[in-house]
Amino acid sequence: MNSRNSGFTLLELLVAIAVFAFLAAMAYGGLSAMMRTAEGTGAAREGLAQLQRGLRVLDEDMRYVINRGARDGLGTPQPAFASGSDGQTLLEFTRTSRPREGLQPAPLERVRYWLDGTTLVRQSWSPPDAARLEPDTVLTLWRDVESIRLDFIDASLQSRPVWPPPNVNIPGLPRAVDLRLRLKASEEFRRLMVLPEFPAASGKNS
Repeated sequence: MNSRNSGFTLLELLVAIAVFAFLAAMAYGGLSAMMRTAEGTGAAREGLAQLQRGLRVLDEDMRYVINRGARDGLGTPQPAFASGSDGQTLLEFTRTSRPREGLQPAPLERVRYWLDGTTLVRQSWSPPDAARLEPDTVLTLWRDVESIRLDFIDASLQSRPVWPPPNVNIPGLPRAVDLRLRLKASEEFRRLMVLPEFPAASGKNS
């Protein structure tokens, strides 16, 4: 028997090692790509969940807005519904716990949406005529806010960047609020929220 046929030559062994290394590199590259895809999908899923959670809170607030002014912690009268003028307050309004008046008075709440750097925070005071400066509750809605814009639609369907509009006598609430929001690494999201004094299903053409 020829002993040269009983094993591998050095060249054959080197070729086998090279093939194995190539296959291992391909497998690692595929696994790494799958892990990156999974991480990206997880981040996108969490971003969507964060967006939806915040929208649920905002939608409920807009459904329960009422046309009632309030006084802040210093006793200064505040309009029923107002966009911010201090560079951080986006929106401030009074809301009830239900959309229509019942036999018993509904609890009222003063709500403020405040942009703390890139984090949108919801603050609330109950009762709305707060005797304290500190809010009763603080809720973080969205982090990593790249841009947020609110436009206010009046009864004539005119869009206004602030509410109440300056130098215009338009009392009460806007007809709707147009939200444009962009979170980090996401596309711009837009939603039009109709306020309760102007129900969307009223059967009237606008």
